[in-house]
Amino acid sequence: MSAAMSSRGAVYRRTALLGTGLIGGSLGIRLRERRLVREIVGYDRDAGSLALALERGAIDRGASSAVEAVRGAQLVVLAVPVLSVVDLVREILPALEPGAVITDVSSTKQQIMEELTPLLSGRQVYFIGGHPMAGSEESGIRGADPALLESAIYLLSPARGTPEEILERLVGLVEATGAQPLIIEPEEHDRLVALASHLPHLVAGALVHSTLSGGEEEMVRTLAAGGFRDTTRVALGSPEIWRDICLSNRQALARALEAFQGVLERLRRQLERGDAAALEQFFRQAREYRRRVPHRGRGILPELFELVVLVPDTPGVIGRLATLLGETGINIASIEILHVRELEGGSLRLGFREEEHREAALELLRRKGYRAHCRR
Repeated sequence: MSAAMSSRGAVYRRTALLGTGLIGGSLGIRLRERRLVREIVGYDRDAGSLALALERGAIDRGASSAVEAVRGAQLVVLAVPVLSVVDLVREILPALEPGAVITDVSSTKQQIMEELTPLLSGRQVYFIGGHPMAGSEESGIRGADPALLESAIYLLSPARGTPEEILERLVGLVEATGAQPLIIEPEEHDRLVALASHLPHLVAGALVHSTLSGGEEEMVRTLAAGGFRDTTRVALGSPEIWRDICLSNRQALARALEAFQGVLERLRRQLERGDAAALEQFFRQAREYRRRVPHRGRGILPELFELVVLVPDTPGVIGRLATLLGETGINIASIEILHVRELEGGSLRLGFREEEHREAALELLRRKGYRAHCRR
């Protein structure tokens, strides 16, 4: 446990959670279940979402306004759309306690921090931009899951002049949630997430639209296989949220799109020439890089030893698999569903902290009749 925590375990006495959707709700549940804060006061413009957040244990009590929620709070978490952050800070600023820390969970940072700098100048209030690299196709508090934070990269962008002890305290909180904090400058943050997160969402949407433009959408939907579903999965995200993300990071995203268009143009020329060698090299390089991409942001965490197992499409199969391994003392660090083929089954990727556990699991599963193989 971080040295920033008190002897009772809480990092902050009172936390205000403004926004009780997917990420806000997931964070609130994790903070409460690990007793990292003594009290969470929540506020959401949607009274139904606020009531469900209380029911699900994301908050201790609800407030009737954002201003009421932040009174007496040492930490204020803004889990609202990116284009709402600055206006919300302006609204709550007069009610904040001296020394209060404000953080957000927005997907972009530079525009927010540029606008907040003059607003917070001369005040004893600190802003540390936050961005947990986690998400789901689910939306709202009903989709909240504290497991989203487990092993996720959690980017932090402190405003210039933020005292070291203020930053260390928030870093300790993030670590205690199970996420991996990473300090990054706002400009670098936006450039990198444009490439790693925002561009893939735009491309997924564009791929879906490309099937609509030919007038064959019904047949494409009928024939859509795992490749199409996997590639376009992120297009299921909230249109309103992704609209705001794109607008707030439009410069970095425009540059990323320009580079992507260059790749597509080069690929088009290779196809027209029938350049087999270039096409093979294109796919080979893509495959090699993709193999090195860590699962759920584990690139700076200890290596996981993985195996893939084919399972039947029957109720409870994942639970039975976990129980089988657990009863023999084999600890699974991660489980990921790779794909499911209706009526036939699908594949699971299992990750283990120890190579011996991976080898023991492989031997046990094969002995029990499962088809499994290691990922090297």
